[in-house]
Amino acid sequence: MTVSEIVALVGGRVAGDPSLRITGANGLREARKGEVSFVREARYLPLLDHTRASAVFLAEEVQGYPFTQIIVDQPEVAFLLVLQRLGEHALTHPQGVHPAAIVGNNVALGREVALDAFVRIADDACIGDRVVLYAGAYVGRSARVGADTVVYPNATIREYCEIGERCILHANAVIGSDGFGFVPVEGRWVKVPQVGRVVLGDDVEVGSNTAIDRATFGETRIGQGTKIDNLVQIGHNVRIGEHCVIAGKVGIAGSAVIGSHVRIGAQAGVNGHIEVGDGATIGARAGVTGSVPAGATVSGFPAIDHSQQRRVMVAQTHLPEMGRRLRQVERRMDALEQQRHE
Repeated sequence: MTVSEIVALVGGRVAGDPSLRITGANGLREARKGEVSFVREARYLPLLDHTRASAVFLAEEVQGYPFTQIIVDQPEVAFLLVLQRLGEHALTHPQGVHPAAIVGNNVALGREVALDAFVRIADDACIGDRVVLYAGAYVGRSARVGADTVVYPNATIREYCEIGERCILHANAVIGSDGFGFVPVEGRWVKVPQVGRVVLGDDVEVGSNTAIDRATFGETRIGQGTKIDNLVQIGHNVRIGEHCVIAGKVGIAGSAVIGSHVRIGAQAGVNGHIEVGDGATIGARAGVTGSVPAGATVSGFPAIDHSQQRRVMVAQTHLPEMGRRLRQVERRMDALEQQRHE
């Protein structure tokens, strides 16, 4: 892309050469000739002294640098748009139906579907237009996959589950595995049949090795636009709203209800049968044992208001000194008590 083509994509104005050709995008430290970078905040401006980028997105023009400047209101957003466009050119999906793909009976295949080697589609499944299934992907009986969805190698979509349009399922993701349901009967665990399904809305992304369990009955549902990282466990009958972000190694127990625009940090755990309100933020490694109000920010274990948790953490750092002073006070009191008895 030329700089002028980039400006046509993201807006802004150019200070420098609009005909400059850009072949890649990178961070300020890593960028090389021909690549574009960006400055997120003013505190990163000193990195401009050492960058080798040919062009840089900036919120305000700076003087004395040889690179071309693209002045935009939100440099990071502009950079991401360019990165996305460059990525579209770099990634080449499989084309057509590989002879080693296995398609069951009564399967509905949309237009321009791409099936890689060893894809398996079970009977009565429905695959939308321009869906891409990479090698080893499995689509179960009567499952539905929406248009323009990409399913990477060895991902599994179990029977009756529904995937929306423009979704991305990364390698080894499992949609519709059995929920963890057992009841104790006469000293042994008896499995509860898991007869529900999973429904993913449009534009949902699911990371590698993430498991979303099917409902015991009814649906486990993920709202449109929600992004889920790698190694996340989502239990049966969980409901997650729209445009949430869930970081790696999060565990959400069965029947929890997560609102829309919720952010959950890495390794956090959410108890079952509780509610997390719209716009809430859960800090990394938090243990959420009770419901969280809309808009709240919680952290720690058990999770409490983040500002209070920060004070707790600061207080913990003083515990050794507080213990030492307490022992000194105890010794003085013992000495005074001994004097009183004498």
